Amino acid sequence: MAELTTKEFNEIYKKYFKEYFDKPLKEDGFKKKGTINFYRMNKLGLLECLNFQRHYDSMTVNYLIQPIYCDILKDAILLGGRLGDFKNGNDYWWELKDEEEIKNNMENILEVIRNDLYKWFQRYEDEDKYVEFYRNFRYQTKIYEYIIKATTFARFKEYDNILPYTAKVKEEYEKLSQEEKERQHFKDTLNEALLLEEKLKEGKESVDEYIIEREKQSLIELGLDKMFNKKQKVKK
Repeated sequence: MAELTTKEFNEIYKKYFKEYFDKPLKEDGFKKKGTINFYRMNKLGLLECLNFQRHYDSMTVNYLIQPIYCDILKDAILLGGRLGDFKNGNDYWWELKDEEEIKNNMENILEVIRNDLYKWFQRYEDEDKYVEFYRNFRYQTKIYEYIIKATTFARFKEYDNILPYTAKVKEEYEKLSQEEKERQHFKDTLNEALLLEEKLKEGKESVDEYIIEREKQSLIELGLDKMFNKKQKVKK
C-alpha cells in the first residue's frame, strides 16, 4: 500500500476524528474547545478534560479532573494520566500509519474511553473518594502539594483542615532562595494561601463565596466561561 501524503493523512485523520470523537463525545456530554480538547462538568462541579495528543503518525489521550477551585493549579494534571493507563498500564500510543489503522485505532480509543475511562471519572464523582485522593496526595514540589490540599479542604468545607496547610505553604515559601521567591508562580501560590487565610478569618461563608468566585474566574481564564456558565452553589 502506497504511503499516504501529508494532505491525504490529514484529511483521513480529520474524517475519523470527527466520526469517533467529535460526535460520540458530544453525545456523552463533552464540549469541544479548539481542535483537541474536550470538557465536561461532573456532578461535583469539577471539569473532566480529554486532551488528544498526536505525534506524527501516533496518538494518545491525556485525561484529568481539573481543580478549578485552585488558582495556581487549575489546569495541572494532578488527578489524571494517559489513556494507556487502561490499555496496558504504560504510556501507550496508538499507531496511525494508514487509513485502516487510523479507523481501527480511533475506534479502539473510543472504546477505552467509554468502557474504562468513564468508570474512572465516575469514581471521583464520589466526594469522599475525591477528597481522599488529595488528602493522601504527595508531590515533589511541596508548596504545590500544600496549596492543593488547602484549597481542596476549602472547596469541600473541611474548614479545620485549611490553616495547617496554608501554614505549610508559607513555611515552604520561606525555604526558597531569594531568586525562587521572585518567581511569579511561587509568589502566586503564597498569595493564594494568604487570601484563603483571610477569607477563613472572615468566616465560613466568606470561604464558600471565595471558592465560588475562584471557580468562575478559573473558567474565564481557561476560556471556558461561555461553555460552562457556573451558576450552581458549592456543594453543601
